[in-house]
Amino acid sequence: MAEYVNPRAQACQNCVKAKAKCYGHTNGRCERCNRLSKECVMQAPVVRKRKAGKSTHQAQAERIAELEARLDSLVSVLDTSQCSSLRPRGASPVLTNSTGTPSDNASSTSHVFHAQQAPEATQAYYTTPTIPLPIPHPSVAAVEDCHELESTSLPPATAPAETPTDPDELLNDFRQNLARVVPFVLIPAHVTAATLSRENPFLYQAVIFGASYYDSAHQVALGQEFVKHLTEQIYLGKRTLDMLQGLLVYLSWYNALFEGRSHFNILLGLVLSLVVDLHLYLPAAGIENHEKFLDEMKVIISCNQVNWRRGIEPSRAEKRIILGCFYLFSSGSWQFSRLNPIQWCPYIQHCHEEILSTPEHENDTYLAHLCAIQRISEDTRHSGIRRFPSQPRTWSAAMGVQFKLLMSELQRFKASLPRSLQHDVIMLMHYHSLEMYLFEVSFSMPPTTLAHTPTLQRADIMLMCLKAVRSLSDVFFSIDFKPYLHFCPWVKEQICFAMMTLSQLSLFRADDWDGSNVESWLDLPTLIDRLVRVMEDASAKYDKMEDIKPWLQFSRRMRQVKVRFEFLLASEKTLPDSTRCLTQDQNETTATLPSFLDQFDLFDDEFWQSLPNDAVMMQ
Repeated sequence: MAEYVNPRAQACQNCVKAKAKCYGHTNGRCERCNRLSKECVMQAPVVRKRKAGKSTHQAQAERIAELEARLDSLVSVLDTSQCSSLRPRGASPVLTNSTGTPSDNASSTSHVFHAQQAPEATQAYYTTPTIPLPIPHPSVAAVEDCHELESTSLPPATAPAETPTDPDELLNDFRQNLARVVPFVLIPAHVTAATLSRENPFLYQAVIFGASYYDSAHQVALGQEFVKHLTEQIYLGKRTLDMLQGLLVYLSWYNALFEGRSHFNILLGLVLSLVVDLHLYLPAAGIENHEKFLDEMKVIISCNQVNWRRGIEPSRAEKRIILGCFYLFSSGSWQFSRLNPIQWCPYIQHCHEEILSTPEHENDTYLAHLCAIQRISEDTRHSGIRRFPSQPRTWSAAMGVQFKLLMSELQRFKASLPRSLQHDVIMLMHYHSLEMYLFEVSFSMPPTTLAHTPTLQRADIMLMCLKAVRSLSDVFFSIDFKPYLHFCPWVKEQICFAMMTLSQLSLFRADDWDGSNVESWLDLPTLIDRLVRVMEDASAKYDKMEDIKPWLQFSRRMRQVKVRFEFLLASEKTLPDSTRCLTQDQNETTATLPSFLDQFDLFDDEFWQSLPNDAVMMQ
């Protein structure tokens, strides 16, 4: 290649050394050299060698070769990561396809409306979950994301040797044990873990989360990752039935693991928003002519051509979900249930009758009866014999009639139970819990009279309430220890409600009722001690983290309740009989009952925040 010569130097040697601008060349000298009376000598031309030029084709070929080399290095790194991820690990199973393809259930939610079709969900890329889940097919490469959990730093979970790690084993464990707790989600027997993770990724994550009860540390981490994944997809505009199913399964374990920072009501609100966005609350066009007429009137009045009904029949999975939402909203949280946004309506009645009459699985029958008893609970709540804390209780003849009607409906429900459910643990606990809920009306009844009457009096109903408490506790402690059952939020709610009712019976004082005799039937401190022993034994086996111990946390809270109750009971015994004797005529029954016992809600942090600790109680 020919050498390149700079044709002309731009500055003299003196200006170059001084790093000054060289200008104003007159008479062979620049302005600076002329001012300083220096000899102005221009620089000698610099000879530089020009690099050989490359053709466009040659440059592209070299660039392609460079990129191929980089890709080869990345592939080798991924192969190494794959080999390490396929080694036997103690943790439970992971999702192979985090976004997945919409399932049949999810696609069925894109209903055809007469007015407007729902917009398509925004598709977005989501990275693989940070918590390792079991891989349905070991031959399929799974790239692990190396990002840390943003919410908290969790130690690596190691499952015991006897615990399952295969995703299909965990799925079978869910079907055999946990599916009874969430009958509103049906996973057919022929569906494998790989199929479920591909078609229903959110439901798969929630199933693996629930089936990992053997290791609370790993279960907590999986729950955090599930919520992170779900909220990111919702923020990006994705709405599917799969997301709602996964969230309902997750909520069946959520409070058991996150009581310290519970956001249960927020997640229930998220469930409601998904129900609205997926139009699950809308019936088909052929259900209930009267409601159809009302919808037509709404169109005429609003002058808006909107049809408030679906163009196609809802799927069976959607009908299960709407029944599950009714059950969850009415029983999940005492505070949320007061504003239950999904009331029992003709459409829910239609879903209930269809699932009950033509069940596809035994859990369909179970779900239908759970919703039936929860409907009686809702009727009791809105009947008038119940009241809010700020409303005084006054007994009337109308309340007596309502009590008889509800009592008859509850007895008919028990008689209608099929043989397979007559001894079911969760069903019996719901039944006895509803008995206590109904018999609590006795605290507002007038005192028992000596005259013989055909109607039940206060002492009779209070004794029935005490028997219901004892029956529920007997059912609970008759269960062989099963962590997925003892730590189920619904079971924990029932036993805590029994403790609340027993405390009221123990502290109630009246001429026709002696709370001290309750101890001969069932002593609350003894009941709490038995429950604490169960939870502490489970903590030694399943709590794996130093800072988060769900089983031990629950036992400590029960100890707080025991200390508080014994403190109140001792205070009651030190008062004169004239002060402790409460009658309905004085209208002081609810005023003197401890407010913390009257609002015992396991799922609301306000109760536990207002409860003093052991040290304060002993002062």
